[in-house]
Amino acid sequence: MRNLLALVGLAVIGFGGIGWYMGWYKLNVAKNTDGNIQITTDVDTKKVGSDSSEFLKNVSTVIGSHVDKAAQEAKTAAPSTAPGTTPGPLTPSQNGTTVPALPSIPSTPVAPPAHGGIPLLAPKSK
Repeated sequence: MRNLLALVGLAVIGFGGIGWYMGWYKLNVAKNTDGNIQITTDVDTKKVGSDSSEFLKNVSTVIGSHVDKAAQEAKTAAPSTAPGTTPGPLTPSQNGTTVPALPSIPSTPVAPPAHGGIPLLAPKSK
């Protein structure tokens, strides 16, 4: 709850700062002859409406250009083969033919990588 109130407070302060900077409203503080302070506000609603609609148009243009760019990159980066042509797992055939044997693992140890590491050893046969 405290975080929600902090978020609302940040939004109000942000809107107030942006509105003052953009000239959406003006605050006038004056002291009356009887000693009371008078605060008057002048809000330019036409400027607020035009600035916000221009901002939304710019945001939609930027988002649209990013979406178009991502779509173009996805088209150029698409694989040249269809995903259905990749080989799947080997299963025994139903008509009695044999499946080719898998390649064997060498029985000699493999040299360690140049960057160091653990050398790979072939499994012991029983």
